[in-house]
Amino acid sequence: MGDAALVHAEIVGETARGGAHPREGWTVHPNLELAVPVARAVNPISGTNWEGIGVRPDVPCDADTALDRELALVAARLA
Repeated sequence: MGDAALVHAEIVGETARGGAHPREGWTVHPNLELAVPVARAVNPISGTNWEGIGVRPDVPCDADTALDRELALVAARLA
């Protein structure tokens, strides 16, 4: 489950798209917007981030079955 110091939740589902850099957008023309990254998220332990890579789930499964899968995991842990 990742770096123990940073674990706050178990992720169930598909790998995220990987949007780690906050951005600001400006309308250049009614049909054109400029989006510019204005910061960079950094993992304090690894020194890396997830931009373009995504966050890998702890329990990989299809998005449409993720809720049922998590509910089953919770029920099993509570049993």
